[in-house]
Amino acid sequence: MQRVIIGAAGDWPEKSTWQALVEAADIIIAADAGALRMTERGIAADIILGDMDSIVVKDISKHPNAEVINMPWQNDSDLVKALHWVAENESISDEVQIDIIGVEGGRPDHALAAYAALFESPSPNTIIHLQNWQARAITESCEFHCPRRTIVSLFAVAPVSGLTIQGLKYELKDEKMDFSSLGLHNEGMGDIANITINEGKLLMLRETQNT
Repeated sequence: MQRVIIGAAGDWPEKSTWQALVEAADIIIAADAGALRMTERGIAADIILGDMDSIVVKDISKHPNAEVINMPWQNDSDLVKALHWVAENESISDEVQIDIIGVEGGRPDHALAAYAALFESPSPNTIIHLQNWQARAITESCEFHCPRRTIVSLFAVAPVSGLTIQGLKYELKDEKMDFSSLGLHNEGMGDIANITINEGKLLMLRETQNT
């Protein structure tokens, strides 16, 4: 499977989280000032894109081999522009693994927009990597290994029906969920967990410090 990493301009998790993702990536994309965050960590971007409102020429020059793509329109965030670029690139498979870093800290509306961007991704295999947590969108199903006592929280972004949870402490079968705190703090049981829905949009936040 191809792998793409998108680095944004927010706070990055510790090196133990991002280093392996960078090393595994086939394409490294800096979303606007994400290029500066990469420079600080000795990472060379393959692509720098965005509206270029938060980056200067000297920052771009530190990535001499990067393709620079100016996307001046303001209807999308730089993160979403990066996801659209991946979707439109014919050399990248629809099943690509997309890893996103650098979305923590800063304004709360920007943080919420980063989670919303998961539902605009061209690939179901898209993960936001946070400090000790991961976030991903579920629109059909998701299967993963979940160590015992690992926290898993689920939030319905759009009304969900047919929600079935297997392999976590609190299981469900063919239930409905609206946006609420109902899915807060489930726990892993040390085996494979499976979450499926028939309709709707589900945001999963999963602890990683126990994995």
